[in-house]
Amino acid sequence: MEHIIPKALGNDVHVLGAGWVCDQCNNYLARKVEEPFLSTQYGKLSRFEMGVPNRRGRTPIVSGFHLGSRTKLDFQYTEQGLAFSATSEEDERRLIGALKTQCNGTFILPASEVPKVSYELARFIGMIALEALAYRCMDVEGWNQELVDNESFDELRNYVRRGRPGFVWPIHIRQIYPANFEFSDATSPSFQVLHEFDFLCLQSQETPGQIDEMFAVIAIFGIEYTINLGGPEIEGFLEWLDTNGHASYLYSKNDKQNKAEQATPNGAPVL
Repeated sequence: MEHIIPKALGNDVHVLGAGWVCDQCNNYLARKVEEPFLSTQYGKLSRFEMGVPNRRGRTPIVSGFHLGSRTKLDFQYTEQGLAFSATSEEDERRLIGALKTQCNGTFILPASEVPKVSYELARFIGMIALEALAYRCMDVEGWNQELVDNESFDELRNYVRRGRPGFVWPIHIRQIYPANFEFSDATSPSFQVLHEFDFLCLQSQETPGQIDEMFAVIAIFGIEYTINLGGPEIEGFLEWLDTNGHASYLYSKNDKQNKAEQATPNGAPVL
């Protein structure tokens, strides 16, 4: 079973069943594509802040600082809550001494920011985009052969599978809602959206009905990533943004309007 978005990012819903991705490929992608991204500063901090455990039930360890004792600490969420420990025996002695004498104290922890495009991130988002497309097409007769034979996806497929050191596939990145934003609808008074995705297909200006470009629009912890499945160009999406008031494609369609209005003040477009 292949999680389109890794389980370490909270995904238990969008999965490709057994047999869709061979075990060898699954293991390779986990080691060479998923892990390098999850191990980045943003990958660790975002998972720590959201308290999302990995397959082993563990959340990332994040380094912080106790101001009063000037000690370096490791922080991790456990079943009992936020736990911390000193990183050395000397730090532990200073920390214990400070905690015995001080009624109040301050912990300093790093905060995640919108990630920048990087080689690790580009391959990771490319992998999600291709697997999400397979997931979306699973119920279409003949979809598998069509995707395999479609040469327009080969460049991205090769980039994800084999990599191209020194080349970063362009991705448009922005925050469209806070990671811990609470949505509500008719069926639930409060819920969070850890991840979602959709596909923006731009029609050819010269040949009506023909798709000129296909972009995967993926949101994880409120960060929107947009990637072109057909080649390393993002200009078509930037033009679409300008034409549509920089609204998120995930929230620009009528069936998602109510959710979009909750995500921004006064129903303004999601930016």
